[in-house]
Amino acid sequence: MANEHNLISLGQRTESERREIQKQAGIASGRARRQKAELRKAFQTLLTAEVNNEQMKALLVSLGYEPTNELALALVILQKALNGDIRAFGQIREIIGESGGVEITR
Repeated sequence: MANEHNLISLGQRTESERREIQKQAGIASGRARRQKAELRKAFQTLLTAEVNNEQMKALLVSLGYEPTNELALALVILQKALNGDIRAFGQIREIIGESGGVEITR
């Protein structure tokens, strides 16, 4: 728990103290943005890479798709949804851009 007597608002600090605090915040923000961008780039590379699992690769090829990790993950999510995982079903609907109630046709 913070001790409110030790907290000093920016309005009560000198201009040079505010500038230094803002400089440190900007540096930390830039570092965080770079790390997030690097992680995004790494995931994009890994998702477009070829599947290592030979069975999954063969299944994707037999379905007429490229054997990428991204499509393998799509199949895994589909399998979970077919087994009754409502969260997986929601993820599929979000990916394909559907919203609203579930429509079941017979």
